[in-house]
Amino acid sequence: MIQKQHLSAISAAITSDIKQLSESMVRRLHDDVQAGVGLDPALSLRRAERLAAALLSISRAVSGADEPDENFLREATLEARETAQAGVDLLELIHTYRVLQSATWDVLLDLTTTLVPDASQQLEIQKWVSQLQHRWHDVVVANVIDAYRSEQHRFFYKSEDHRLRNELRDFISGRRTARPNAAYPFEGHHLSVVAWGNDPKGTIALVATLLDSDAPLILESTGGAFLGWLAVTEGLGSVAQLIGGDLPDGAHLALGSLDKGFSGFRHSHQRAWRAYKVGRLTGARITQYADVALEAVFATNMQAVRDLVAQQLGPLLSDPRKDILCDTLRAYFSAGCNAVAAATALQVHERTVAYRLRSIEERLGISVAERQVELLVALRLYGLLKSIAETDILQ
Repeated sequence: MIQKQHLSAISAAITSDIKQLSESMVRRLHDDVQAGVGLDPALSLRRAERLAAALLSISRAVSGADEPDENFLREATLEARETAQAGVDLLELIHTYRVLQSATWDVLLDLTTTLVPDASQQLEIQKWVSQLQHRWHDVVVANVIDAYRSEQHRFFYKSEDHRLRNELRDFISGRRTARPNAAYPFEGHHLSVVAWGNDPKGTIALVATLLDSDAPLILESTGGAFLGWLAVTEGLGSVAQLIGGDLPDGAHLALGSLDKGFSGFRHSHQRAWRAYKVGRLTGARITQYADVALEAVFATNMQAVRDLVAQQLGPLLSDPRKDILCDTLRAYFSAGCNAVAAATALQVHERTVAYRLRSIEERLGISVAERQVELLVALRLYGLLKSIAETDILQ
């Protein structure tokens, strides 16, 4: 007979370690499933949230609760709809659940072995947990498949702009060379944008008005975002300054580059989408591609970002003065490795900068001048991680 205290102990162990377990599963999924998540950062965030929620649901089921409950099924079906919108294959989505099932089973086996001392009881509990896990998986996947197929039909076949969406997707990817059938000046100058948050469609229309762009091309995208192409003048100044504080509360905007012609239409969109990946992570109101081009390269693999930052800056980040030391290093590099100019920028004495640089080199065990490129990249990515952490705290 299964002793309930063992199940309670297993459930408690999962619940107490959900953050670490879910991060481990995210890394495993990234290694196993590459294609779909890179399409939309909202999808990547949704997947990470689903993993943590799934572990909590399974933990509650082990303790005797009736799971999966409606809240988790709602989250899973929302992810399925966004996955369908992104054009990710259904089989890939289902594969993520297989990876989740396999990884969760590894955790459950380890916990039963650790927490249940009697071998016969271990086997009995493992059989019971295996059956529970399969029932949980079957219910969730059935709901996910239904939601995916329903959304795919609505988004691609029943929505009014499905034809144009498909034409633009093929045009941007290079699979289509003919001009999309839309009343938009593809031969002119373009600025591509991505909006999300509060009223994304209205936000793009507002930006078009502020930039004197007639007849913007606006389409629904994935994860609650909207895509926009604005026909603009060649000598357009700083878009962020032109928009200023006119964005509605809760609205977010990513900006591509100002480009011309058919190739420029593609390039501006690709850059806006990369800026969107960073902006979605950091929660910035306005994200310009020119400001985050480096961060955008790494944004689809946050584990690689954390590993690089830890490898290059690890000893500094455990120092209570880490922010001061990192700011000093940034100022030093911005000043062309001139300590006097860096001291002026920081409004401190040049001996203070020299002392801080010696302290940095002692901790890192390197010459900062010889590792300038690596350290500059690490500092930029550390700033990205800090922005993400601040956004998480605010939410």
